[in-house]
Amino acid sequence: MLHRRAHRFVNIVISLCLFGFVVIFLKGPSTEQIFSETPSFPSFNVGNLKDFESELVNDSLQLSQYDHGEIDLTGWAFQPKNTNFTLSGRDIVNSINFLNENFNILNVDKFGPVENVKTVIVIQVHNRATYLRYLIESLRDTKGIEDTLLIFSHDINTSMNEMIRNISFARVYQIFYPFNMQIFPHVFPGQDPRDCPEKLGKEKAVLLKCRNSGYPDKYGNFRVAKLTQIKHHWWWKMNYVFDGIIDRFGLSDAWVLLLEEDHYVTPDALHVLNIITERKKRLCEYCEIISLGFYLKTTTKYGIDIDKLGAHPWYSSKHNMGMALQRDSWQKIKNCSEISAKCLPQRFRVIFAKSPRVLHIGDCGVHTHRLNYCFVRSLLLFICLLAISYFRCNAHNAYASAKELLSRHKNTLFPTDFSVTDVSRRSLKPSKENGGWGDARDRELCRINTHPLRDASNEIVLQDLMTSSVYINNSHRISNGL
Repeated sequence: MLHRRAHRFVNIVISLCLFGFVVIFLKGPSTEQIFSETPSFPSFNVGNLKDFESELVNDSLQLSQYDHGEIDLTGWAFQPKNTNFTLSGRDIVNSINFLNENFNILNVDKFGPVENVKTVIVIQVHNRATYLRYLIESLRDTKGIEDTLLIFSHDINTSMNEMIRNISFARVYQIFYPFNMQIFPHVFPGQDPRDCPEKLGKEKAVLLKCRNSGYPDKYGNFRVAKLTQIKHHWWWKMNYVFDGIIDRFGLSDAWVLLLEEDHYVTPDALHVLNIITERKKRLCEYCEIISLGFYLKTTTKYGIDIDKLGAHPWYSSKHNMGMALQRDSWQKIKNCSEISAKCLPQRFRVIFAKSPRVLHIGDCGVHTHRLNYCFVRSLLLFICLLAISYFRCNAHNAYASAKELLSRHKNTLFPTDFSVTDVSRRSLKPSKENGGWGDARDRELCRINTHPLRDASNEIVLQDLMTSSVYINNSHRISNGL
């Protein structure tokens, strides 16, 4: 009887998996369209990109009308002189750079000048408003938040800016990545329709003569703009923060804590960071990086490890959540043009909280957990894909779990001291390198983003972006910006 029930259950699972596969397959792009030997790429050159962009601007480009009164520097600001006009890529980038350099820092009248800041918290933001709201809620409840500067770095202009402008519990600075897909959706660094499809393969790409056929990544795949933008945004953000903000306000001794919109911080996160930095000479003198977060496999030892730390060789894939560092350490990383640990004179060491004070609540989006438990998880994958096809990811579930965990251990938070109980000098096998970084244009843009304060108009490597024009029609503007 038990055997028959198990057999019946397996049959049901397999049927659901097959059904889910069919649904996902039917919803996906046509393989005939992707792998056709003779695709119809638009035949245009840089000279007529203006006309091409004019047809697409209504879908993806949001500009605001300039007001000669008080300027709100959180949106894209361009002054229309008539109903139809043209902006060059250079104009757009220079305008966004101007906004970044002249943003009015919020709440300094309440908390004092930026020069008094002890910790700089940098949050990389895309478009997941629910997660960002939860993160802001957790920051509001974090002890010592009034002594920080919150920097929100965007790659898209959305209504989330209003949520950020309403923050009243800390100083707030907003910056915008200028080479983003909202502004350049159909020319590099966006997804140029003349580029090769991701999985096409180099041989077919050469036959098709798509634009970047000679530049697949190390796994044979071609660039996907929405993924390369994440890397470009991160790299630009780091350079802009350290060169354009830390230097400007003389904060070279401040610790910079890196967060993302789908993180959630504990009430004692800054308390823990401050204790580690103040007592680092005793706890781990040569640790240059502090990590407050990682992916918890289980929460059974959270209370037991609440006042315990580990000290290991630093690996970016393992210690990048809630990572904190100072300017000197960043300069060592920046000097490695390939961002490789092999370039460093010696591997960084990291001191980390064994009970994380930065939790990941992002069940949706790019940052999802890797699949383990191969057989069982593979069977369930199709079911999950089927569910995702019909229902949005529920951000509230992970948020509720984080709240429940912290409620359960609220009486053990804010320990007065820490001890290092997990020390290792063993170098782990390097994780498999990510792909998507083979395109020569991405490498050149990475170089430009390494020096964000330089005048982008002096660069000649992005002539197709800088000389292309974006045609703006008066009816396409939105009114909730400047």
